[in-house]
Amino acid sequence: MSRQLNHLLSELAHGLLTQLPAQLVAAAVTAGLGAALRSRRRRRRRRARAPEVSAGTDVR
Repeated sequence: MSRQLNHLLSELAHGLLTQLPAQLVAAAVTAGLGAALRSRRRRRRRRARAPEVSAGTDVR
């Protein structure tokens, strides 16, 4: 029983030390790309809605 428990704990520790960091990095990259795409979409919408200013007009 002790050997089985030791093996289980070893596998659990190995999984946490190898898989968890990779999943965290993947989640961070995905979140960053999502935020960048949302920001880009917002900027494009804002730019499309902004009134065009003709040259020679005084903008205040």
